[in-house]
Amino acid sequence: MKSKSFRLGSRADKAIRLAYVAVVAVLAAFAFTTYQELQRQRGAPVILPRYAFNIVNNPEKASVVQAIGTWYAADGQPSTQTLQTTTIECRKARLQCAESTAMVSVSEKGFLDSVSTVFEVERWTDDDIVTKPEKAQCTTRTISLDLVNRLASIVIAAIPDADKCKELPRTLRLEGGAKARSDALDKVK
Repeated sequence: MKSKSFRLGSRADKAIRLAYVAVVAVLAAFAFTTYQELQRQRGAPVILPRYAFNIVNNPEKASVVQAIGTWYAADGQPSTQTLQTTTIECRKARLQCAESTAMVSVSEKGFLDSVSTVFEVERWTDDDIVTKPEKAQCTTRTISLDLVNRLASIVIAAIPDADKCKELPRTLRLEGGAKARSDALDKVK
């Protein structure tokens, strides 16, 4: 039994080959676009939480205050080159505020680090909470929580007698992390 092969004319053969080339070109363009988006997403490998400011119990007593967000400089720029999120929890019974910061360094292939610091409270009123300065090698840091406007900020000041340090005084405020991730994605473009 002889098998019959189906033969198309040269025009049909060319049309099928052209369709194959078009499909491969479309798939290659889609693969390239997907690869570019994957590279952008690797530039900001985490999604940072939104800003939250909680006063536990009623606002007048404020026995526990919590703030969550990302530190931004006064000019709106993220405070560091790393993606970071911070949680501050102040307890009136202890007169202490605990700051916990998690950082992901994109330039170091996604290295994750976590730092916790306990601040002693200097003043706790119905309107605000201010901690005593916490000394580091080159700077002091003081946390301020505005209970009325539900804002958290930190003042970083240079230690005057630290010769090797060139840290400038600056104020950071706690905000939502979406902008930091968006900025990191824009840098990858």
